[in-house]
Amino acid sequence: MRRVMTYVTVWVGATTLAMLLVWFGARPVLHNAVFGEPPAARPLVGEQPPVRPPPSASAAPPADSSTVATPSPSASPTPRDRTYVIHGGKVVLSVTATTARLVSATPNPGYEMRTWHGDGWLRVDFTKGIRASSLFATWNGHAPDVRVVGG
Repeated sequence: MRRVMTYVTVWVGATTLAMLLVWFGARPVLHNAVFGEPPAARPLVGEQPPVRPPPSASAAPPADSSTVATPSPSASPTPRDRTYVIHGGKVVLSVTATTARLVSATPNPGYEMRTWHGDGWLRVDFTKGIRASSLFATWNGHAPDVRVVGG
């Protein structure tokens, strides 16, 4: 009986170790291989460009077009606040054509929040136990790109 219990204990230990290895090591790799990279986060607020009325055929052209011209949104240095609601909380970024800045990160009840930043990037994590979701913003030599991972 003692020999059987020894084998069962060794089998349970090996199985548990293998499951933990797969769960924490291979699961993210396999998930991304099957489902692909997570889609980029889409802002809920501040994304829509201003609506302009269609040009009218009867409208006269302006006398001085340089006073009427407006810069394109991508060339505008004016920051726009964009709100991202992800699993675990809400992140507000101030985004320009060349940078992004964290305005606020509010975790949902029971979640913890951590932030990191460097030249050309920032990261916000929301965690609760083993659940985690992250928002990554990068702008190193390109327009800001925001992606959400986890959930």
